[in-house]
Amino acid sequence: MTLGHATGDRIAFLRIVMIFGVIVLHTPAYVPMSAIGDGWFDLVKAFFQLAVFRASVPVLTVISGYLLFKSCIDQEPVRCLTKKARTILIPFLCFNLPLAPVALGAEMFGGMQLSANLWPFDAAGWLNAAFGLTGSPINYPLHFLRDLVVLILLAPLFGWLMRKAAWAGLVLVSVVFMSDFDGHLLQRNLMAIQFYIGGMAAVRGWNLRYLDRHAGILFAAFVLVCLATLHFRMEDTTWLRLASPFLLWPATAWAASTRFGVWLAGMSKYSFFLFLGHAPILMLTWIVYGRYGSAIPYPVYWVLAPFVVSAILLAVYQVAIATIPHIFKAMIGAGSKPAAAPDQQRRGSLAQPAA
Repeated sequence: MTLGHATGDRIAFLRIVMIFGVIVLHTPAYVPMSAIGDGWFDLVKAFFQLAVFRASVPVLTVISGYLLFKSCIDQEPVRCLTKKARTILIPFLCFNLPLAPVALGAEMFGGMQLSANLWPFDAAGWLNAAFGLTGSPINYPLHFLRDLVVLILLAPLFGWLMRKAAWAGLVLVSVVFMSDFDGHLLQRNLMAIQFYIGGMAAVRGWNLRYLDRHAGILFAAFVLVCLATLHFRMEDTTWLRLASPFLLWPATAWAASTRFGVWLAGMSKYSFFLFLGHAPILMLTWIVYGRYGSAIPYPVYWVLAPFVVSAILLAVYQVAIATIPHIFKAMIGAGSKPAAAPDQQRRGSLAQPAA
């Protein structure tokens, strides 16, 4: 797969920003739209958690679809499944399965009430916790990877539709998944549309710079949509999630070229590990804060927690890559690869899942 440096840098920039957005999104405590208060902090928190960073999964899904179909690997199903088993399925299992016995111990001996429903023993609860069959896995952000595995299985069919009847295929995918005809196949049905759109951009050769001249207006529109979502207490964010990749991508033409943007793009190589490991570390910070943080105002915790979690995981990454490089790379789906060019090393592997 060949990507221009500008496109690669923009993807790398968006990926790390959206992964950090996922961490912000998951920072406790969750407050639904119907229960947010009118204080300034309540509104700021809701603005980012219930509006702005609701764009994270849509943007990451579109990027994932674009990268997969740009490589044309969908036309080689066996190679596609083999590669994605290494880069997605193995990391899912490595960062999800070990948490199940930990959660069981917390329920049995720690008196913690978890949503996993592991004790008393329940077969359906265990299957969901371990593999996310019909519900969220124990490492709940990884339901994104669970759905991505399903979309990869569908990639040969999607690719055929894109090359033969792209727009009719988009309508078909939209009807099937938005009408929930797929049942439990996907947990987030909107991901199928976003993945397909990302693939269309690659297969149909869309001009990714077409909207750049309207970047300011489109970014302003994104902010206004987020403000409207908050002002009108909109529980359904479907249109925000559908529009956000198109509203945010043009702004990366400028943002990724700034000094700070270049630095962020260089941090993209850590993004997948941040995604894989942030939930349990966030939970630990919440437990510690609940027990020992009475002197710290909650807004301070909420602002600092994503940065603290990111710093801890970056430190873990550096230690692991220095001490057990082969095992660690296998766990995060990196594997052993030929030495990359300096620019590729700076941006990280763009063939890796967008998450």
